[in-house]
Parts: sequence; structure tokens; C-alpha cells
Amino acid sequence: MSYTPFILASYLIATVILLWAALAPVFHKRTLIKQLKARQARMDKSQ
Repeated sequence: MSYTPFILASYLIATVILLWAALAPVFHKRTLIKQLKARQARMDKSQ
């Protein structure tokens, strides 16, 4: 019996988790910047 499929699956899962851990803050930062720009625009508009 070959363990190759299990090894490849574990590498794939680890890669996905590491990519998610690396890219999630980038996407969160983009969302945060959009929210802050919208908030600033509302504040400027109300003044």
C-alpha cells in the first residue's frame, strides 16, 4: 500500500491553510480601508 495520496493530501491541506493565513490579513486590510474611506466621506459630507 502506498501512502502517496495521504502525503499529497496533507501537503495540499497545509498549503491551503498557509496561503489563507498569509492572504487573509491582506483582504481584511482592503475591507478596512474601504470602510474607513466611506466613513471619512460621510464625515466630510456632514461638515
